[in-house]
Amino acid sequence: MTIWVDIEDLLAHFYAASRPSGIQRLSYEVYRALARQAAQGEAVKFVRHMPKGTDLEEVFWPDIEARVELAFSQQTDPGVIDGPVDQDMPAPARATAPPSRLRAWGRNLPMDLRAPLAGLVNAERAALAAQRDAMRAAGDLLRGLRRWAGLGGRGALGNAASAPTSASSNDHAGSAVKPELGDVFLALGASWQGGYYPTLVESVKRRFGVRFAFMVYDLIPILWPEFVMARIREPYQAWLTPMLRAADIVFTISEATTNDVLAFAAQAGIRVPATQIVPIGVTFPERTSRSAPVSRPYVLIVSTIEIRKNHALIFKVWRRLMAQLPAEQVPTLVFAGRIGWQTADLLAQIENTNHLDGLLRVIEAPSDQELAALYQNCLFTVFPSFYEGWGLPVTESLSFGKTVAAAQCASIPEAGGVFCDYFDPDNLHDAYRVIERLITDADHRRDLEQRIERAFRPPSWADSAAAILSALRPTLTQDVRPLLVAE
Repeated sequence: MTIWVDIEDLLAHFYAASRPSGIQRLSYEVYRALARQAAQGEAVKFVRHMPKGTDLEEVFWPDIEARVELAFSQQTDPGVIDGPVDQDMPAPARATAPPSRLRAWGRNLPMDLRAPLAGLVNAERAALAAQRDAMRAAGDLLRGLRRWAGLGGRGALGNAASAPTSASSNDHAGSAVKPELGDVFLALGASWQGGYYPTLVESVKRRFGVRFAFMVYDLIPILWPEFVMARIREPYQAWLTPMLRAADIVFTISEATTNDVLAFAAQAGIRVPATQIVPIGVTFPERTSRSAPVSRPYVLIVSTIEIRKNHALIFKVWRRLMAQLPAEQVPTLVFAGRIGWQTADLLAQIENTNHLDGLLRVIEAPSDQELAALYQNCLFTVFPSFYEGWGLPVTESLSFGKTVAAAQCASIPEAGGVFCDYFDPDNLHDAYRVIERLITDADHRRDLEQRIERAFRPPSWADSAAAILSALRPTLTQDVRPLLVAE
């Protein structure tokens, strides 16, 4: 039995971005762990989609891994926003422009000069960014056309693409793989982004008699459509039903997601043969001697700054802390993560309060080294999200021995266990109660840290790969919990 692992979504991601986030980072780490198993004799091979979207081509994983790591290394440090946010600056620029003397000078100009000057600067910045994106996209398009025309096998990863992705060493498009009866076609990434995916799965299953397994991370586009952009929500909803009908095994990352999947399947009249929870590994901790870019005690939130992550609640908590505690007791609040969507109101509030009078700092897209320093030196972290498939920042925080004030909903208590304090993410008073205690009661915080040190054992990515392989091996199918839903 061979397991054919589809990595097309990881390749496609690098057409538009140079650094994975969320599902891409998680799936990439699992791919690496599966590749290590393959090096030890497991029958695991990696594939991408061939032109017409009904065939698969084997790719050489070490080549892919090397170029992903190259893309990581090409990242530049985006900087830290200390001062107020310029409302007339687009969101991405808000998050990446470090404070400067020029900006401070510009804020002192009369508004009838400041506004057109800001517009001119931002327009020039946007034009340069658009030109770079257009050049990169043109190069990617030419490579894609060569591949689809059968003239070459060079693939994605944008400007980092400098070697063939085909498993063969030549520069010509590879031949379609031919799985054997009983093999497994495995999709662990964001496969809903290709509208043809159900057709591909149906074609591979019908022609080769393979089993199909795929991963469901969460049902946010189904359960919380108000938090998701239409360009993601609609393809996801069109993808999930045929994938569940085609699947022989459905992998999930938490008991909460499993329950959501089964409830959705029951409502749609779909029989789910089996599910298997895959433990989520933790890349951290890697201790660092680097100091955090904050000079006073601070509390940390790590996540994309978007409405579902509920940063607005913690902003209100800090407003109350500033009103009710002595000034020297209120720690700095650090948002670490890129600026996402549906955040205009929050960003305006940050601007209007002068970053909570300097007590709020935003660090966009920190590097792994910066993130390690932030985790390592914080008082504790906060994770107030309304819904998660797992909650990786919770386990990352615990890996650094730092407790979490976490939302008590969905899968988050599975990630945090007995090592966190929990609150209702819809309740400002409850969140204030938990966070205020962690700030003012050092003994309580120390007790939780000692509990983490004694008992917290984070899963590894090897554990993730082992769970997948054990579920897919024919001799170990009894380890997969059968979950039947009436037709």
